[in-house]
Amino acid sequence: MNLKIWKLIENWKLEIENSRQGGYVAISIVLILTAVILGIMITVAQLGIGEGQTSLALSKGEDALNFVEGCTEDALLKIRSNSSYSGGTISRPQGTCSITVVTAGAIYTVTATTEATIYKRTIQTVVNRGLVSVTLTSWKEQ
Repeated sequence: MNLKIWKLIENWKLEIENSRQGGYVAISIVLILTAVILGIMITVAQLGIGEGQTSLALSKGEDALNFVEGCTEDALLKIRSNSSYSGGTISRPQGTCSITVVTAGAIYTVTATTEATIYKRTIQTVVNRGLVSVTLTSWKEQ
C-alpha cells in the first residue's frame, strides 16, 4: 500500500515538474494572495489609526470640559464672596477661560467658555445668591 502511495506522489511530482503552466499558475496565486493580504493589512492599519485619533479627540474634549467646569466653580466662588463680580478671564496652566456674568437681582447667569483650545466647551449656570450662600438653579453644557 505504501509503495502505491509513494509511486503516486512521484508521478504527481513528475507531472508538476514537467508542466510549464504549473509555474505560471503558482506565481499568479502567490501574487494574488500577496495583494489580498497587503490590502487587508493596510485596511487594519487605517482602522487602528482612526480609532486612535477618535480616542485622542474624546480624551482632549473631556479634558476641556473638566477645565471649563473648574472655571465655572471658580466663578461661583467669586460670586459668593463678591456680589459685584462681573466676570473676566481665568488663566490656568491648562488654558484660559472667559467668564461672563449677567445679573438680574439675586439671580446670576454665569457662562464659562474655554478659549485657547480647538476643543471649545461652554457651560452656563444659573444661581441664586443669598446673603451667605449661592444656590445652584441650573447647570448645562452648551
